[in-house]
Amino acid sequence: MRKIFKGVLSYVFLAIVVVVSSMILSGASDKELLNYISPLYETLYRINYNYYDIKNVNFNKLIDSAIDGMIKGLGDDFSYYYPPSQMTEQQIEMEGQYGGLGIEVTYDSENRAVKVVSPMYGTPAWRAGLQAGDLIIGIDDQPVSEMEYMEAVNKMRGKPGTSVKLTIKRGSEIIEVTIVREIIQIVPVKSGITEYGNKKIGYVLLTKFNEPVPNELQKALRKLYDKKIDALILDLRNNPGGLLDVAIHVANQFLDAGKVIVSVKDRDGKITERYISQGNNYPKVPMVVLINNGSASASEIVAAALKENGRAALIGQKTFGKGSVQRGFPLSNGGTVFLTIAHYLTPSGKDIHKVGIEPNIKVEETQGTTSTPGKIDAKAYTLTEIEVDQNDPVVKVALDYLVKQLK
Repeated sequence: MRKIFKGVLSYVFLAIVVVVSSMILSGASDKELLNYISPLYETLYRINYNYYDIKNVNFNKLIDSAIDGMIKGLGDDFSYYYPPSQMTEQQIEMEGQYGGLGIEVTYDSENRAVKVVSPMYGTPAWRAGLQAGDLIIGIDDQPVSEMEYMEAVNKMRGKPGTSVKLTIKRGSEIIEVTIVREIIQIVPVKSGITEYGNKKIGYVLLTKFNEPVPNELQKALRKLYDKKIDALILDLRNNPGGLLDVAIHVANQFLDAGKVIVSVKDRDGKITERYISQGNNYPKVPMVVLINNGSASASEIVAAALKENGRAALIGQKTFGKGSVQRGFPLSNGGTVFLTIAHYLTPSGKDIHKVGIEPNIKVEETQGTTSTPGKIDAKAYTLTEIEVDQNDPVVKVALDYLVKQLK
């Protein structure tokens, strides 16, 4: 036990060095640094030498809990800690397949709950009726407030065919729903063509910004433009985002060379990066982007870039408002701390974090839209070519708008 404790102290010492170094850069005095760090060491010391049930203490778990609590103390829902056992989790969705419910979530520190950013289109969570903004407060009758964030995420994942019971808080309403897990095969780009008003309208549904998107989007656009479409709809509703470089690629497919896509502002207010479109060879047909409160992060980068550069009108509802940049800092214990290090700015310089992006034309979604659940065979959503639903009220408004622009 003493050897274990010495190992933990070595780790704590290293962590202290990192924290102290960081704080020195911010101008804190040596005395202030010691005041911040000392209680952590004192607590570990007292546990090791005074705690009654010391034989059953897992010091690694103590450290994980301490780091997790420290990050949650920031009050930033988008900063988080992955212990060593969970570092593979972040890679799973980006690779395109996993077993679970099909929801993008974040931690809500104010309510000590898991917050739904967006249910992925066509997945079990989507069909069960989960909505952006829902608070998951219980998993299999266990309070989420008593779990670490990644523990809650892992409880929702599991073997396909097994079920999980979620307790949802939606406004003042408490809802219980049992969902059967499935293999979530992410097909992020789907497309189709519809005839409307004697015009041929192309449609692209983008459900996530993951690694397959750049190639799949290029294939979809080539097919649409080869068929001489007159206008284009890009549907980003309930798209929770993903990788920044994928968002830049998507914006490049629609913007002329030289247009600002997004800028990055650090904590000192300085612009550290500015991403500029490289352009493309596609026809500049009239275009709209569909958004709602499940459109977040990379979706908002693309939506704002196309709106503010005058390339497309936004139709639907205000977006989620996730405009912060996270960076992972590996720790000596094998875990990683993800901290918000900057904010994204739209081409006009707006910070949309916790604000969102307003559509040019607001349309309330009703039964039958992509954000509304339905009893639909999940296999339909493994297809890359889909039919365009003209009965979807948001799509209908978009079609009317485009036909008017073409006239």
